[in-house]
Amino acid sequence: MSVYTVSRALSNRDGVSTASRERVLKAARELGYVPNRAAQELRRNTRSSVAVITASTSNYYYLDLMTGIQRTLRLSDRAAIVADVAAEGVYTRAVEDSLVHDLIQSRTAGVIATLTLSRRSIQLLEKWDIPVVFVDSAPPEGADRVPSITTDNIGASMKVGAHLAGHGYTDWLFLAYPARWSTRAQRERGLCEAASAYGATLEVLESENDTASAYSTLSRYLDTPGRTLPRVIIAGNNPMVHGALRVLQDRAVKVPDEVAIVAFDEFPWAPLLDSPLTVLNEDSETIGVLAAQILTGIIDEQVEAERLGKATTPVYRPEHRQEMTADLIIRKSCGC
Repeated sequence: MSVYTVSRALSNRDGVSTASRERVLKAARELGYVPNRAAQELRRNTRSSVAVITASTSNYYYLDLMTGIQRTLRLSDRAAIVADVAAEGVYTRAVEDSLVHDLIQSRTAGVIATLTLSRRSIQLLEKWDIPVVFVDSAPPEGADRVPSITTDNIGASMKVGAHLAGHGYTDWLFLAYPARWSTRAQRERGLCEAASAYGATLEVLESENDTASAYSTLSRYLDTPGRTLPRVIIAGNNPMVHGALRVLQDRAVKVPDEVAIVAFDEFPWAPLLDSPLTVLNEDSETIGVLAAQILTGIIDEQVEAERLGKATTPVYRPEHRQEMTADLIIRKSCGC
């Protein structure tokens, strides 16, 4: 069997009979051979891998998001590679810069970013014709045409506030992650507007974006002399709610009798807690599907342009920017 036939069989290309392909793949499995995708990409730009930039994978939001992304990418024979720029909940610009350079060097076909990258990073990716789609975050200022799948976080937060007001709660504490995650400002704004509309007071307590920081931040807050328990804790995301629940458990605080608690983003065992947790569900799996569909379409157009000898600059369209709604899933932790 020729080297040509073996090469085309291993790279899943045309021009090889089914019988020959099966013999080559069988021999490859027996030898433990794994194709060098990076080397293949250098020989021919297949645009077959997509990078998903996350910011602390301890947030379960990303698990469902990745499910939607991976399921969609498989349809076009592409793979997703996860790159975390805030593994411990702490973001640094140096890590982002290094990561973007690595993605360019590895010839990544496209990027799905879950936090707002710097304008410089966007410009660098654009220079190399690498398309970007933002999810759960907004593009940086000056990059308004870049695709994004976001959630109406202001409207979602106002849903939360209206429900809490219906219980008669007027003392709200928002345990929030840092403002570098663009959803923070919108969620805080929605809660502020709801508090103003319903005569409640809202205090914002900022923590780093991980469970341990949320735990220590809320603990210090409650240990302040003269401080009393808020009637409601609104946790900004999964790490925030996990930290808050640990604090309340350690102090034997009864939920919702003493403190009601509501959180952003559904996670698998939220209904199994004692009390089952009321959450704002963004349906991140669907968001992942939409983001991957948009990115795949842009990449496919680039592949076709390359085939025709045309420029491969990503083409962004108005329909590539979408805003989703979120559903309030009511359980017992809010007092219902």
